[in-house]
Amino acid sequence: MKKILSGIIISLTILIFGLAISIMFLGASAYKSNTLFYIFDYSFSIVPTESMIGDEPDSLHPGDVAIIKRVAFEDVKLGDVIVFQDQITVNGTPTRILIIHRVVEIVGDGSLRTKGDNPMNSVDPHPVTITNYQGSMHSKITFLKPVVDLMINSRSLIFLGLTAVLVILLIWELAHIYRNISDAKNEEIRQKHEEELNALRALDHEKIYQEILKEEKDKNGDLKE
Repeated sequence: MKKILSGIIISLTILIFGLAISIMFLGASAYKSNTLFYIFDYSFSIVPTESMIGDEPDSLHPGDVAIIKRVAFEDVKLGDVIVFQDQITVNGTPTRILIIHRVVEIVGDGSLRTKGDNPMNSVDPHPVTITNYQGSMHSKITFLKPVVDLMINSRSLIFLGLTAVLVILLIWELAHIYRNISDAKNEEIRQKHEEELNALRALDHEKIYQEILKEEKDKNGDLKE
């Protein structure tokens, strides 16, 4: 029972470790391509600017974490906060970024006009279509701002820390697997040795038994004479 439980724990640990590695690489790939990485139709986006500061219940401040849900483009309604890709120019180079703004108009051709809640903002110049639409905001988390600030300001340090933790977990797991294999091998050797001892004991018992029979036989022969 103990071996079965240990095997289940090892398998779950390896599965979780592999899943964490996969999520990390897929998330990094999504970050590079400026797309959202969804898990079970949900993703998240960290608000980097003040463009969504406003008086609405779902207005956003820098450092807020917006929980994004994969909602069909045709189901987006007026007033929804959505995430979409747009192109801006950075140092003369066109760059695609993710923007989270509110839908302020649904155009006749089905495209969406968006604007940040900040009164300083104007309506975004490019309409949102099904091509650059990413998802709709489902809810927001505001109490993680200190953690988010640490992540933004110490991204490399945190990545190195997470990598170190994953490497340590991998080494620990490999050591645990090796120890289990070694224990199993030692147990096999012990059982084999015990079987050999039992076989020798049985042989000794048989030898002693045969000697007793011989003595009894010799004794009975002397009595007959």
